Amino acid sequence: MNRERLKTLILSILVIMSILFTQRIWFYSPIRILQSQDSFREKEIAKAIEVRNQLIAPEKTILSFGGNYYTVTSSNTDKVWKQSKKVLEEYFSGEPIVKATTNERYREARKLKSIELKFGENIPSILISSTFNTLDNKIVRDIKEINKILIPAFNRGIIYIGGEEDHLYEVKLEEYEDNRLLLDFIDDFSRKSHEKYYPLFADVNNDIIMPLSYNTPVPQIVVESKINVNDDNNIIEHAKGFFNENLDFVKTIKETSGATIFMYGYGEKGVRINNRGRLEYNEEISSLSSSNVVASLDTAIDFMLKKQQKFPENLYLKEIKNIQKDENKGYYFGFSYRVGGLPVEFHMNNMSHPIEIEVYGDNVSSYRSFIREAMKLQGVTDKSAVLLPQKIIEDHITLLKEEYIKDVEEEDLHDKEMIRNIEENISSIQMIYYDSLEENRMQLLKPVWKIVIGNRQYYFNSYDGKLLHSGPLE
Repeated sequence: MNRERLKTLILSILVIMSILFTQRIWFYSPIRILQSQDSFREKEIAKAIEVRNQLIAPEKTILSFGGNYYTVTSSNTDKVWKQSKKVLEEYFSGEPIVKATTNERYREARKLKSIELKFGENIPSILISSTFNTLDNKIVRDIKEINKILIPAFNRGIIYIGGEEDHLYEVKLEEYEDNRLLLDFIDDFSRKSHEKYYPLFADVNNDIIMPLSYNTPVPQIVVESKINVNDDNNIIEHAKGFFNENLDFVKTIKETSGATIFMYGYGEKGVRINNRGRLEYNEEISSLSSSNVVASLDTAIDFMLKKQQKFPENLYLKEIKNIQKDENKGYYFGFSYRVGGLPVEFHMNNMSHPIEIEVYGDNVSSYRSFIREAMKLQGVTDKSAVLLPQKIIEDHITLLKEEYIKDVEEEDLHDKEMIRNIEENISSIQMIYYDSLEENRMQLLKPVWKIVIGNRQYYFNSYDGKLLHSGPLE
């Protein structure tokens, strides 16, 4: 082979190799990129579903030990929910008989050994059903909302569900297997330390439960806002996530109130962080509507996972509302969380829950967040004796009567009749932490008794019984 033929052969081989390598670059690489993107998106979806299952949980659980003797759980809610799901799965995956029942039947079943799960406001049944990996079943079709579920320990294939507008339902499996799962759990729980609750107003046909004594120490907790408003770098770090980490085209405005505003374009997208650490995000959206509450909640979760640097511990879904803005229809989601095993509540203008988010279609138009985190400090663990809620009601009966008269607009009620009406209308008594929002850092959270009477709620300091806040239900 002469020199020219050798050159031609080598050149031909090089050309063929270049074609092959080019093909691998332009053909195989995009496929691998797309495969990688698909894999990443699948992981995002899986994470959103995992978080959704964590957020859809009871806000309060009540264990009945029989004989009108109960306990209310807060820090052990997750354990009770986990055990309950083992029983409930058969009802949500099967085809039970669903029929209306009476309040009397529900109350009789509640007196026996049982577990009662109380959820947030306006929670669609399809969301609770989604935690059992089913979106279409008899319960979802027949019951639109679930606010509570009662599971008798000896259920014999029957549970009870409280739905929208206080409607009650009996849900019965035609075929079931007896098991001691819940009974053993309740009996085991009864042997552990717990507060004993009883229906003290049963004489006025009110089954609200209250403790006869309260020996569990409930410490005060010192917290700080998640966003350090005294650190400009910390403020910027929290804002960057809402603009894809790029503030090059974002205008920064400092208000005289101490708030910092980050604005993109002509207000199409903006973040405001006030002087206490409340973050508010707003974005203009096109004409979009949502009809799938599960997809909308996943959109909200996906948004929070990307924007939140850290999820609050013990976050749970507190409230859902249908909303409308112009022609757009969507969903409002309110989230709350616990500190030290107790829910945290506050009162702030235009904000009811620590995290609020509005979703239209697959877009988030509004997001508000005000999160507190416990500080590790020494010497602030006051564990004073807790006053009983019935003692607080007795001490403040004059105030309660005055406000009851205003609410019902009747002045001719006899004193005994008025007190009886107040006792009949007590619908909720719960220990929580109340945040007065006075400080950005070193804020003392006090354990309070939240008492709901009729359409009004009261927050009493559980140590000294002083009224911290009252107002109409939101």
